[in-house]
Amino acid sequence: MAGTGTHILQFGYGLTMICAFPATGSVDVTISLGRLKLLRHRFSPTARGVHVSCRLPVLEADFRLTLNAFTGQLIWEGDLRIRREPSGRWKTLFAGTDVLVQFDPGLGLVDGRPDANAPVTSGRFGPGQLCTPVVLRFHVAGADRAVSHVGCIVKEELFRSYPPFTFNTVACVGAVSPGAQGLYTNPESIWFNVFFGYYQLDCAKQDGWIRPFAYDSANGFASSPVPEDVARLGKADWNWFSNWMYGVPAAECAPYSQVDMTAINVIGPSAKRIGSKRFHEIRLNGVEVASAYESDAKGATKLVENSVLAPVWRKSFGLPHPRPNHPVSFIPTALDAVVEMSYFEDADAFHTVMFGATAGRNADPTFMDAQLAAVRQVMVDSYPGLGFT
Repeated sequence: MAGTGTHILQFGYGLTMICAFPATGSVDVTISLGRLKLLRHRFSPTARGVHVSCRLPVLEADFRLTLNAFTGQLIWEGDLRIRREPSGRWKTLFAGTDVLVQFDPGLGLVDGRPDANAPVTSGRFGPGQLCTPVVLRFHVAGADRAVSHVGCIVKEELFRSYPPFTFNTVACVGAVSPGAQGLYTNPESIWFNVFFGYYQLDCAKQDGWIRPFAYDSANGFASSPVPEDVARLGKADWNWFSNWMYGVPAAECAPYSQVDMTAINVIGPSAKRIGSKRFHEIRLNGVEVASAYESDAKGATKLVENSVLAPVWRKSFGLPHPRPNHPVSFIPTALDAVVEMSYFEDADAFHTVMFGATAGRNADPTFMDAQLAAVRQVMVDSYPGLGFT
């Protein structure tokens, strides 16, 4: 997923660092002293660090810059001191280790792997397509981040009373040709505002988590799913991680971020065996969310640039698809969802995994069935270790 945008740090004494974000998990860094370029380097998941050592009349530096694409951090280790003139006094700007930039989205993990495995749909509804070739990660926390601060918004809007957590996502939409109008954005398509795919929610114990996300306890298969957590996550994904990032104004997303469980029909949980493992299956009917539909009617509300990645989201999901019979932008949809979920635990965190499908209310049930068949095949083929024994 290619992107644009820059983040500029002014250290003083004419020393500047400019970070650009050309792709998920990659950062282009330029460090300059006035017109003198001290460093130009592209960091990526496979080229994560660079060492810089220089001695100039006004600058002495010996440091290493490292990219952690998974935590979304550019890390400084080492020393740098500077002075205004060769005979002046030295000023230490860096000594030791420091996080220079935190950014989202980063490179995510599901079951320890960053690659996105595509669920393959078949049948008369047509194929789906991956929105990104890798797992994306957002940090749902109070701290702001470069490129996109959507995780901070989601924390405030939907998870204010929850400890921070990380959201790893693989999303699929109805397939269209590159650069074409989307089915996701077409209110006359069965694929309108529909995703299917999977999540992993990482909840660090040191941050205060005593249970897995969307479970009432950490008792394995005996734990009970928490439907409200699932509904909150769905509203966070559709309204903010997806549609706000696409360019839907915040004022259009916020009204659908309220969670009223009396308005949602919850079915389950029930036990579901997929492959050799057990999962909890839960169905949520009637979850209302905003859409990314943009009308071309006179006076209709338009998409905005909430993030430098808005053009990228539009290409990934499909471009806007105005229709004559729908003159109002961002019309909401009521979605039904089926989620297959489990969790695993290690010394540091709980990790909830959810595989699921969605459809508009009263959609042909075989549409949901086709998505679920594709997702369950991915569970068996690509993630056989997940689930309860």
